[in-house]
Amino acid sequence: MRLLIAAIALLATSALAGDVRDGLYEISVRADIGGQPLTQAPMVVRQCLSQQSMQDLMAQIGGTGACKVSDFQQSGNQARWNLSCTGQMEVNGTGETQINGDEFTGRMNLSVQMGGDQAVPMVQNFTARRVGECQ
Repeated sequence: MRLLIAAIALLATSALAGDVRDGLYEISVRADIGGQPLTQAPMVVRQCLSQQSMQDLMAQIGGTGACKVSDFQQSGNQARWNLSCTGQMEVNGTGETQINGDEFTGRMNLSVQMGGDQAVPMVQNFTARRVGECQ
C-alpha cells in the first residue's frame, strides 16, 4: 500500500512533466484512509524524476495495472485531473498540483477498491522539492 501511495503521488506530476526539471526529488506524502492517518509521520521517498520516468510510471504503478489521467486542465503552474487505475486495486479520483520552480505541492481525493464491493476513501497531500542531480 505504501508503494501505491508514493507512486500515485509521483503520478500526479506526470501531467506536468514538461514543467518539472529533471533531477532527484524528495517527496513527502501524508495519506488518510477512511478518515484515519495511514502513518503518524509522512512517508518520504527520494526519486529521480524525468519525463521518461514519468511515462514509465504511468505504465507500472506498483501492482495496480494501467492508470489513466483524463480531464486534464492546466492554468499556469496549476493543474487538475481525474485519475483511474485498474488491476489488483481499482483507484478513482481527482487530483490537483501546483509547481513553483523546483518544488511542487498537491492533493488527491481517491476511492480505493481492494477487492469486494466496498471502496475506501483516501486523501493524499504531498510536497516535493528537488534536492540534486540523479545519480
